[in-house]
Amino acid sequence: MNEFQKIWLDAYRDYLKAISITGEYCPADYTAAREHADAVLNSLIKAGEVK
Repeated sequence: MNEFQKIWLDAYRDYLKAISITGEYCPADYTAAREHADAVLNSLIKAGEVK
């Protein structure tokens, strides 16, 4: 797994952990988690933190 994939997956998992204590999710939660992970990775790339 490359650095980009690890950052994205960590952000995705962390988002899902943060929104549900019980671990039960609806389909919209997965979409929101994906969008969050995309935004995190894009922000780091734009800031030059990830190369």
